[in-house]
Amino acid sequence: MQTHHISLLTGNFERNAHFYIDVMGMRLIKNSINQANPHMRHVYYGDFMGTPGTVVTFFPHQMLDRERLDGKMFFSGIHFGIPRGTTAYWQERLASFDLPVEVDARGIIHTQDFDEIPLELKEVDAQLFDWHINYMSEIPGEKQITGVIGAELHVPDLNATANFFEDMFGKYGVVVKGNAINLDGPQAIYLYQTAADAPESKFGKGSTDHFALSVESAKDLDYLWARAEERGWKREVYIDRGYFNSIYFIEPGGNRVEVATTNPGFTLDESVENLGTTFAMPPRFDANREGLRDWWAKEGVLFDDAKPYTGTGRPDNAKIVAIHDQHGNTRND
Repeated sequence: MQTHHISLLTGNFERNAHFYIDVMGMRLIKNSINQANPHMRHVYYGDFMGTPGTVVTFFPHQMLDRERLDGKMFFSGIHFGIPRGTTAYWQERLASFDLPVEVDARGIIHTQDFDEIPLELKEVDAQLFDWHINYMSEIPGEKQITGVIGAELHVPDLNATANFFEDMFGKYGVVVKGNAINLDGPQAIYLYQTAADAPESKFGKGSTDHFALSVESAKDLDYLWARAEERGWKREVYIDRGYFNSIYFIEPGGNRVEVATTNPGFTLDESVENLGTTFAMPPRFDANREGLRDWWAKEGVLFDDAKPYTGTGRPDNAKIVAIHDQHGNTRND
Protein backbone atom coordinates (compact mmCIF):
# COMPACT_ATOMS: atom_id res chain seq x y z
CA MET A 1 0.00 0.00 0.00
CA GLN A 2 1.32 3.41 -0.92
CA THR A 3 0.75 7.00 0.07
CA HIS A 4 -1.76 9.04 -1.94
CA HIS A 5 -1.48 12.54 -0.44
CA ILE A 6 -1.30 14.46 2.80
CA SER A 7 -3.51 17.47 3.56
CA LEU A 8 -2.59 20.26 5.94
CA LEU A 9 -3.62 23.78 6.98
CA THR A 10 -1.97 27.13 6.30
CA GLY A 11 -2.89 30.71 7.10
CA ASN A 12 -1.19 32.32 4.11
CA PHE A 13 -1.40 30.95 0.57
CA GLU A 14 1.31 33.19 -0.91
CA ARG A 15 3.82 32.19 1.76
CA ASN A 16 2.85 28.55 1.38
CA ALA A 17 3.10 28.58 -2.43
CA HIS A 18 6.50 30.29 -2.28
CA PHE A 19 7.84 27.46 -0.15
CA TYR A 20 6.48 24.44 -2.01
CA ILE A 21 6.94 25.84 -5.51
CA ASP A 22 10.03 28.06 -5.30
CA VAL A 23 11.96 26.28 -2.55
CA MET A 24 10.89 22.64 -2.93
CA GLY A 25 10.41 22.64 -6.70
CA MET A 26 6.89 21.24 -6.72
CA ARG A 27 4.17 22.27 -9.15
CA LEU A 28 0.83 23.84 -8.24
CA ILE A 29 -1.38 21.18 -9.84
CA LYS A 30 -4.83 22.15 -8.62
CA ASN A 31 -6.18 25.54 -7.54
CA SER A 32 -9.54 24.66 -6.10
CA ILE A 33 -11.98 24.85 -3.21
CA ASN A 34 -12.67 22.88 -0.08
CA GLN A 35 -15.50 20.67 -1.29
CA ALA A 36 -17.11 20.69 2.17
CA ASN A 37 -16.81 24.48 2.42
CA PRO A 38 -16.48 26.16 -1.02
CA HIS A 39 -15.62 29.48 0.67
CA MET A 40 -12.27 27.98 1.69
CA ARG A 41 -9.53 27.30 -0.86
CA HIS A 42 -7.86 23.96 -1.42
CA VAL A 43 -4.52 23.94 -3.26
CA TYR A 44 -2.51 20.92 -4.37
CA TYR A 45 1.21 20.54 -5.10
CA GLY A 46 2.92 17.55 -6.67
CA ASP A 47 5.09 16.36 -9.51
CA PHE A 48 4.40 17.73 -12.99
CA MET A 49 1.45 15.39 -13.59
CA GLY A 50 0.06 15.38 -10.07
CA THR A 51 0.83 11.71 -9.61
CA PRO A 52 -0.74 10.12 -6.51
CA GLY A 53 1.97 9.66 -3.92
CA THR A 54 3.69 12.95 -4.79
CA VAL A 55 0.84 15.22 -3.70
CA VAL A 56 0.70 17.62 -0.75
CA THR A 57 -2.45 19.71 -0.33
CA PHE A 58 -3.29 22.71 1.85
CA PHE A 59 -6.42 24.47 3.01
CA PRO A 60 -5.38 28.15 3.19
CA HIS A 61 -7.44 30.53 5.34
CA GLN A 62 -6.56 33.67 7.28
CA MET A 63 -8.28 32.37 10.40
CA LEU A 64 -5.75 29.51 10.45
CA ASP A 65 -2.81 31.91 10.72
CA ARG A 66 -2.52 31.09 14.40
CA GLU A 67 -0.31 28.83 16.46
CA ARG A 68 -1.29 25.18 16.41
CA LEU A 69 -1.31 23.04 19.51
CA ASP A 70 -0.03 19.51 18.94
CA GLY A 71 -1.47 17.81 21.99
CA LYS A 72 -3.13 14.47 22.65
CA MET A 73 -3.43 13.31 19.03
CA PHE A 74 -1.99 14.62 15.76
CA PHE A 75 -0.17 13.81 12.57
CA SER A 76 3.15 15.64 12.42
CA GLY A 77 5.28 16.69 9.48
CA ILE A 78 5.88 15.49 5.95
CA HIS A 79 8.54 12.98 4.95
CA PHE A 80 9.79 13.40 1.38
CA GLY A 81 11.90 11.08 -0.74
CA ILE A 82 14.89 12.48 -2.63
CA PRO A 83 17.10 10.60 -5.13
CA ARG A 84 20.29 8.85 -4.04
CA GLY A 85 23.28 11.16 -3.81
CA THR A 86 21.31 14.43 -3.50
CA THR A 87 21.52 15.10 0.25
CA ALA A 88 24.34 17.63 -0.15
CA TYR A 89 22.42 19.44 -2.89
CA TRP A 90 19.32 19.73 -0.73
CA GLN A 91 21.34 20.82 2.31
CA GLU A 92 22.83 23.66 0.32
CA ARG A 93 19.54 24.60 -1.32
CA LEU A 94 17.56 24.78 1.93
CA ALA A 95 20.33 26.74 3.64
CA SER A 96 20.31 29.25 0.76
CA PHE A 97 16.72 30.13 1.77
CA ASP A 98 17.85 30.64 5.39
CA LEU A 99 15.98 27.54 6.52
CA PRO A 100 17.18 25.45 9.46
CA VAL A 101 18.99 22.35 8.20
CA GLU A 102 20.24 19.37 10.18
CA VAL A 103 21.37 15.96 8.96
CA ASP A 104 21.03 13.14 11.48
CA ALA A 105 23.19 10.04 11.89
CA ARG A 106 21.02 8.18 9.36
CA GLY A 107 21.66 10.82 6.71
CA ILE A 108 18.10 12.22 6.86
CA ILE A 109 17.69 15.98 6.40
CA HIS A 110 15.52 17.76 8.96
CA THR A 111 14.11 21.20 8.19
CA GLN A 112 10.77 23.03 8.36
CA ASP A 113 8.55 25.10 6.10
CA PHE A 114 7.30 28.64 6.75
CA ASP A 115 4.44 27.31 8.91
CA GLU A 116 6.98 25.41 11.04
CA ILE A 117 5.86 22.05 9.68
CA PRO A 118 8.68 19.56 10.38
CA LEU A 119 10.03 18.14 7.14
CA GLU A 120 12.31 15.18 6.54
CA LEU A 121 14.14 14.50 3.27
CA LYS A 122 15.43 10.95 2.92
CA GLU A 123 17.35 9.40 0.04
CA VAL A 124 15.45 6.63 -1.76
CA ASP A 125 16.03 4.39 -4.78
CA ALA A 126 13.79 6.43 -7.06
CA GLN A 127 14.05 9.35 -9.44
CA LEU A 128 11.48 11.31 -11.42
CA PHE A 129 11.43 10.63 -15.16
CA ASP A 130 9.72 11.85 -18.34
CA TRP A 131 6.64 13.99 -17.68
CA HIS A 132 6.85 13.47 -13.92
CA ILE A 133 9.79 15.92 -13.92
CA ASN A 134 8.77 19.50 -13.23
CA TYR A 135 10.55 21.36 -16.02
CA MET A 136 9.06 24.59 -14.65
CA SER A 137 11.42 24.34 -11.66
CA GLU A 138 15.07 25.35 -11.56
CA ILE A 139 15.84 22.15 -9.65
CA PRO A 140 17.37 19.57 -12.02
CA GLY A 141 15.06 16.65 -12.71
CA GLU A 142 17.51 14.12 -11.29
CA LYS A 143 17.46 15.96 -7.94
CA GLN A 144 13.74 16.67 -7.57
CA ILE A 145 11.62 15.34 -4.73
CA THR A 146 10.29 11.87 -5.61
CA GLY A 147 7.17 11.95 -3.44
CA VAL A 148 5.66 11.73 0.03
CA ILE A 149 7.01 8.73 1.90
CA GLY A 150 5.43 9.21 5.32
CA ALA A 151 4.80 11.25 8.43
CA GLU A 152 4.61 10.89 12.21
CA LEU A 153 1.40 9.88 14.01
CA HIS A 154 1.13 10.83 17.68
CA VAL A 155 -1.55 8.96 19.64
CA PRO A 156 -2.40 8.09 23.26
CA ASP A 157 -2.66 4.31 22.67
CA LEU A 158 -0.01 2.88 20.34
CA ASN A 159 -1.43 -0.65 20.36
CA ALA A 160 -4.94 0.46 19.44
CA THR A 161 -3.74 2.53 16.50
CA ALA A 162 -1.31 -0.17 15.32
CA ASN A 163 -4.11 -2.74 15.48
CA PHE A 164 -6.35 -0.50 13.36
CA PHE A 165 -3.78 -0.21 10.56
CA GLU A 166 -2.92 -3.91 10.51
CA ASP A 167 -6.53 -5.04 10.79
CA MET A 168 -7.80 -2.68 8.10
CA PHE A 169 -4.93 -2.72 5.63
CA GLY A 170 -3.08 -5.99 6.25
CA LYS A 171 -4.57 -7.36 3.02
CA TYR A 172 -2.65 -4.60 1.20
CA GLY A 173 0.70 -5.46 2.79
CA VAL A 174 0.67 -3.04 5.72
CA VAL A 175 2.69 -4.39 8.64
CA VAL A 176 3.48 -2.70 11.96
CA LYS A 177 6.95 -3.36 13.36
CA GLY A 178 8.19 -1.43 16.36
CA ASN A 179 6.91 2.10 15.92
CA ALA A 180 6.66 1.88 12.12
CA ILE A 181 3.49 1.34 10.12
CA ASN A 182 5.25 -0.05 7.06
CA LEU A 183 3.78 0.71 3.65
CA ASP A 184 5.44 -0.11 0.30
CA GLY A 185 9.23 0.18 0.05
CA PRO A 186 10.65 3.05 2.13
CA GLN A 187 7.20 4.48 2.91
CA ALA A 188 6.09 4.41 6.53
CA ILE A 189 4.06 6.23 9.17
CA TYR A 190 5.91 6.38 12.50
CA LEU A 191 3.96 6.02 15.75
CA TYR A 192 4.72 8.04 18.88
CA GLN A 193 2.86 7.90 22.17
CA THR A 194 1.58 11.15 23.65
CA ALA A 195 1.66 11.90 27.35
CA ALA A 196 -1.30 10.88 29.48
CA ASP A 197 -1.80 14.49 30.56
CA ALA A 198 -1.37 15.99 27.06
CA PRO A 199 -3.90 18.75 26.26
CA GLU A 200 -6.42 18.50 23.46
CA SER A 201 -4.90 19.32 20.08
CA LYS A 202 -5.98 22.56 18.39
CA PHE A 203 -5.73 23.24 14.67
CA GLY A 204 -3.60 26.11 13.44
CA LYS A 205 -1.08 26.81 10.70
CA GLY A 206 0.82 23.65 9.90
CA SER A 207 -1.68 21.22 11.40
CA THR A 208 -2.37 18.06 9.41
CA ASP A 209 -6.01 17.47 8.53
CA HIS A 210 -5.51 13.94 7.25
CA PHE A 211 -3.12 11.44 5.70
CA ALA A 212 -4.31 9.50 2.63
CA LEU A 213 -3.35 6.04 1.42
CA SER A 214 -4.01 4.83 -2.13
CA VAL A 215 -5.89 1.90 -3.65
CA GLU A 216 -6.54 1.04 -7.28
CA SER A 217 -10.31 1.13 -7.51
CA ALA A 218 -13.69 1.69 -5.89
CA LYS A 219 -13.88 -2.08 -5.33
CA ASP A 220 -11.09 -1.69 -2.81
CA LEU A 221 -12.97 1.16 -1.15
CA ASP A 222 -16.11 -0.97 -0.97
CA TYR A 223 -14.15 -3.75 0.70
CA LEU A 224 -12.54 -1.45 3.26
CA TRP A 225 -15.78 0.43 3.98
CA ALA A 226 -17.59 -2.84 4.70
CA ARG A 227 -14.68 -4.21 6.72
CA ALA A 228 -14.63 -1.14 8.96
CA GLU A 229 -18.33 -1.60 9.73
CA GLU A 230 -17.81 -5.30 10.38
CA ARG A 231 -14.82 -4.72 12.65
CA GLY A 232 -16.31 -1.76 14.52
CA TRP A 233 -13.88 0.91 13.34
CA LYS A 234 -15.15 4.48 13.13
CA ARG A 235 -16.25 5.41 9.61
CA GLU A 236 -16.66 9.05 8.60
CA VAL A 237 -17.73 9.41 4.96
CA TYR A 238 -17.61 7.68 1.54
CA ILE A 239 -17.52 10.34 -1.17
CA ASP A 240 -16.71 11.12 -4.80
CA ARG A 241 -14.06 13.86 -4.85
CA GLY A 242 -14.11 14.06 -8.64
CA TYR A 243 -10.37 13.53 -9.04
CA PHE A 244 -10.67 10.33 -7.01
CA ASN A 245 -13.12 8.47 -4.79
CA SER A 246 -12.43 8.47 -1.07
CA ILE A 247 -13.38 6.95 2.24
CA TYR A 248 -12.46 8.49 5.58
CA PHE A 249 -11.91 6.82 8.93
CA ILE A 250 -11.09 8.09 12.39
CA GLU A 251 -8.39 5.84 13.82
CA PRO A 252 -8.60 5.00 17.56
CA GLY A 253 -6.35 7.92 18.52
CA GLY A 254 -8.75 10.39 16.90
CA ASN A 255 -6.85 11.21 13.69
CA ARG A 256 -8.41 11.22 10.22
CA VAL A 257 -7.15 8.63 7.73
CA GLU A 258 -8.31 8.70 4.11
CA VAL A 259 -8.11 5.99 1.47
CA ALA A 260 -8.37 7.24 -2.12
CA THR A 261 -8.36 5.77 -5.61
CA THR A 262 -5.64 6.71 -8.08
CA ASN A 263 -8.14 7.53 -10.85
CA PRO A 264 -9.47 9.46 -12.72
CA GLY A 265 -6.76 11.91 -11.60
CA PHE A 266 -6.19 15.65 -11.77
CA THR A 267 -6.56 15.89 -15.55
CA LEU A 268 -10.31 15.36 -15.14
CA ASP A 269 -10.93 19.08 -15.67
CA GLU A 270 -7.56 20.45 -16.85
CA SER A 271 -4.97 19.30 -19.38
CA VAL A 272 -1.50 18.38 -18.14
CA GLU A 273 -0.17 21.67 -19.52
CA ASN A 274 -2.85 23.67 -17.70
CA LEU A 275 -2.82 21.93 -14.32
CA GLY A 276 -3.23 24.47 -11.54
CA THR A 277 -4.00 27.41 -13.83
CA THR A 278 -7.80 27.57 -13.74
CA PHE A 279 -10.62 27.75 -11.20
CA ALA A 280 -10.82 23.99 -10.84
CA MET A 281 -13.76 22.08 -9.43
CA PRO A 282 -15.13 18.59 -10.01
CA PRO A 283 -18.08 18.46 -12.45
CA ARG A 284 -20.71 18.21 -9.68
CA PHE A 285 -19.97 21.85 -8.81
CA ASP A 286 -20.57 23.13 -12.35
CA ALA A 287 -24.02 24.58 -11.56
CA ASN A 288 -22.47 26.80 -8.87
CA ARG A 289 -19.24 27.62 -10.70
CA GLU A 290 -20.01 31.20 -11.76
CA GLY A 291 -21.55 32.13 -8.43
CA LEU A 292 -18.50 30.83 -6.60
CA ARG A 293 -16.14 32.52 -9.06
CA ASP A 294 -17.90 35.86 -8.40
CA TRP A 295 -17.75 35.34 -4.64
CA TRP A 296 -14.04 34.59 -4.75
CA ALA A 297 -13.36 37.54 -7.10
CA LYS A 298 -14.84 39.85 -4.47
CA GLU A 299 -12.37 38.31 -2.02
CA GLY A 300 -9.55 39.18 -4.44
CA VAL A 301 -8.92 35.58 -5.51
CA LEU A 302 -9.00 34.91 -9.27
CA PHE A 303 -7.37 31.46 -9.25
CA ASP A 304 -4.80 32.61 -11.78
CA ASP A 305 -1.74 32.24 -9.55
CA ALA A 306 -0.04 29.81 -11.94
CA LYS A 307 0.61 29.99 -15.69
CA PRO A 308 0.26 27.16 -18.23
CA TYR A 309 3.27 25.16 -19.26
CA THR A 310 4.42 26.15 -22.74
CA GLY A 311 7.74 24.31 -22.99
CA THR A 312 8.64 21.06 -24.67
CA GLY A 313 9.46 18.95 -21.65
CA ARG A 314 13.08 18.51 -22.70
CA PRO A 315 16.11 19.27 -20.53
CA ASP A 316 17.69 22.63 -21.37
CA ASN A 317 20.89 20.99 -22.64
CA ALA A 318 19.13 18.48 -24.91
CA LYS A 319 20.14 18.80 -28.54
CA ILE A 320 17.32 19.79 -30.90
CA VAL A 321 17.49 17.88 -34.18
CA ALA A 322 15.18 18.73 -37.07
CA ILE A 323 13.53 15.65 -38.56
CA HIS A 324 11.66 17.47 -41.37
CA ASP A 325 12.89 20.18 -43.70
CA GLN A 326 10.78 23.08 -44.97
CA HIS A 327 9.56 20.93 -47.87
CA GLY A 328 8.27 18.18 -45.63
CA ASN A 329 11.08 15.74 -46.41
CA THR A 330 11.89 13.40 -43.53
CA ARG A 331 15.48 13.08 -42.36
CA ASN A 332 16.23 9.61 -41.13
CA ASP A 333 19.99 9.86 -40.84
